[in-house]
Amino acid sequence: MGYLWFINITISLVQAVLLGLMVRNYMGIGFTRTGKILIGASSVFLVESILMTITYYGWMMMGMGPSVALPILAIMIMNLIGITMLYLISRL
Repeated sequence: MGYLWFINITISLVQAVLLGLMVRNYMGIGFTRTGKILIGASSVFLVESILMTITYYGWMMMGMGPSVALPILAIMIMNLIGITMLYLISRL
């Protein structure tokens, strides 16, 4: 059941890339109060995504099974949808 962990790690890495692009998109308004808040929030989520990638890898190496990986996969899919929507908004 290691494939569930690989899917979780892949989704987490995709989120990290999208969040990095969001930070780049917000750099144009980075000197305003709103821009600083948006860059800060995106950066926090970026760090969280990177840390979760490391955590998922550790859990996979410890042999955690589908009872852990499957619920996390559902959460990660919802997170990816939300991050994608925020990224699309950041492009406007």
